[in-house]
Amino acid sequence: MAEETEKKKYITHDDLKTHNKPGDLWIAIQGKVYNVSDWIKSHPGGDTIILNLVGQDVTDAFIAFHPGTAWNRLDSLFTGYHIGDYQVSEVSRDYRRMAMEFRRLGLFESKGHNTLYTLIFIAAMFAGVLYGVLACDSIIARQIAAGLLGLLWIQSAYIGHDSGHYNIMTTNKCNRIAQLIAGNCLTGISIAWWKWTHNAHHLACNSLDYDPDLQHIPVFAVSTKFFNSMTSRFYDRKLTFDPVARLLISYQHFTYYPVMCFGRINLFIQTFLLLFSRREVEDRALNFAGILVFWTWFPLLDQQHLVTERNK
Repeated sequence: MAEETEKKKYITHDDLKTHNKPGDLWIAIQGKVYNVSDWIKSHPGGDTIILNLVGQDVTDAFIAFHPGTAWNRLDSLFTGYHIGDYQVSEVSRDYRRMAMEFRRLGLFESKGHNTLYTLIFIAAMFAGVLYGVLACDSIIARQIAAGLLGLLWIQSAYIGHDSGHYNIMTTNKCNRIAQLIAGNCLTGISIAWWKWTHNAHHLACNSLDYDPDLQHIPVFAVSTKFFNSMTSRFYDRKLTFDPVARLLISYQHFTYYPVMCFGRINLFIQTFLLLFSRREVEDRALNFAGILVFWTWFPLLDQQHLVTERNK
């Protein structure tokens, strides 16, 4: 055992931080150093998430976002180096104990029947929306249908959110179907776009450089640091604080709620920007098909409502 210990090669955290450039991307997990320069191209979660964390210890993020089988892939990426000054903080130690306890209790196990009940409830609401618009002339019925549609979108967002984070159905295939139905088909928002941005948000939560959920220039700014035209490491572009941004942000305390009333339009735009981009997109064709389903039924339903109103 002593001989094996002597053969180990060590680097420091400061050394690890220097391996953060394309072609030289290292991470550390439980004190062992891995080279992900090539693996980043095949990473199921995309390259952006890894780029947010290179040069760092990513043990907690790896535990949070990967199943147990993912540990088997690490051996082929091992550099032979260990972190000589590796220490586990009290926060990380508490988190890992909690994660182990939750797994022991089975809280991370797929419970597909719960999701199935929610999908049935969503289907019932959708049927109610169709009935209220297509079969009823009453204004009250139309208002109820509109309310049901709003509730439907809220419930669909929950399904898309949870299924995007982990398997909420019994199999990967069923989970993917739930994602596409709840996200693309019913809300018109690509689950691929959501996973791309939202998982990055959780891995770099509240980081002004990496968290896309904080980067709303020129409309909003959540920190005065954006006044210095910061560079978004997520979008790989400069967030310019120009005169337009200065004007809009000066009144953001008044414009926030009015702007958010139309925030859904931005989500549609972001969906198409991703799907038409050159970026690697998981299941691009299926995402397009799901979006096409939404932009078929929703305009037709809206058109039928307008025709009925004009005929009164």
